[in-house]
Amino acid sequence: MKAFPEDATFNSHDESLSQRLKLHCERNGEAFEAMEVDDYPDKVLVRREQYPWNHHEPDRFSTECLDFLNEELADIAPRLEVRVAELPILAPKSTAKDLTPETRYTKQLGLFAKENIPPGEEILEEKSLLTGISRLHESYCDACSIPLSDSGDGVDANITCEECNEVFFCSEECHDLAQDNYHPSICGVSVDQSKVPAREAADYLYSRLLVRALALAETRELHPLELKELRYIWGDYHGKDLDDVWQADPSGRLSDPFAHVPKTLPFSFNSNVLMPIHVLEQMDVNIFTQSHRYDTWVFNTLYAKFRGTASAQQGLDGRPEISAVHPMWCLANHSCDPNVSWKWHGSMRFWTREELVDWNGRDPSKGPGLKKGEEVFGHYCDVRLPVKERREWAVGALGGDCMCTRCVWEAGVEHKQNVLQ
Repeated sequence: MKAFPEDATFNSHDESLSQRLKLHCERNGEAFEAMEVDDYPDKVLVRREQYPWNHHEPDRFSTECLDFLNEELADIAPRLEVRVAELPILAPKSTAKDLTPETRYTKQLGLFAKENIPPGEEILEEKSLLTGISRLHESYCDACSIPLSDSGDGVDANITCEECNEVFFCSEECHDLAQDNYHPSICGVSVDQSKVPAREAADYLYSRLLVRALALAETRELHPLELKELRYIWGDYHGKDLDDVWQADPSGRLSDPFAHVPKTLPFSFNSNVLMPIHVLEQMDVNIFTQSHRYDTWVFNTLYAKFRGTASAQQGLDGRPEISAVHPMWCLANHSCDPNVSWKWHGSMRFWTREELVDWNGRDPSKGPGLKKGEEVFGHYCDVRLPVKERREWAVGALGGDCMCTRCVWEAGVEHKQNVLQ
């Protein structure tokens, strides 16, 4: 604006943005004139897009892909295998009347039992280097995120990086894994770790996962979307045929900036543009010559893969403080009637449930444990909650209302009860 004060296009955009900002302030009871630039809203939703120029997505259902995943799985879960599963297509908003037997299904990957497995047995243990920490480094191992020992007897002494003395590790194993896989690229790089407001804690953890992914890619000399920790994760892309859903007037002008294509991926200028570029510059990466590896569309795709697959743990104040992506664990699909329990403490562990969730609509012949060929189902929400609350909690990870057998049955019962009242 200062350089081209008479430019009609710039003036038009400035007027439009100012008007939208005033409306935002009015809705939130804020004074537009008193708002500082740093307080301007910058969080929106964008499309979860499998970009046409993204040639890094594998054919996840190919024999080659399944063979690779099963080779990876054999070391951490020898009694499980990766197979193609059919899951109900989730609508952004569903109602009880939508929950009919004609529900459409889509193919996804899933974990299946290779043999009969009794209740209470551990079936998976997976360690990941794709972790993020929102608190001070001294609290958690930088590699696996396990809480660090505070013992002073030297037996459980923590290990620090010899170069930067800023990160700590729980063991020589984690130290060596970090040095071989990611830390040299990020050693000494300053990433803002000031106190994050509670409402932004989860988003901040995703940005920390992005930083770790960039460090892994740079150290291994790979494109970030070629990392084995991420390559086979589905980004929950919208999957719409743009020829069918694209909405524009006869002149070609879009009906809205996204042409009515669903927007489900959180986006902010700081997290999706400024922060990763700032970190890459500190890593001595030339973002212009390396734009094919580190462009905004790459960051968006990474965030799409993180959201819905990353696990997180809360601190004592209830705010998320550590997160991780476990690529094999997240292949297990969600159900509010899970047949396994899980716990993350340095490593992610699965074990068959000794008692199933108590609800009235289950087949009475179904018991705990896994039968050969049965799919493994974990859970992304507190399965003790009623169906409405479960769906609200899980919608961010699933991308729509949960359509598991339990949710469909309980939502149908609630709908009938509401009709009778």
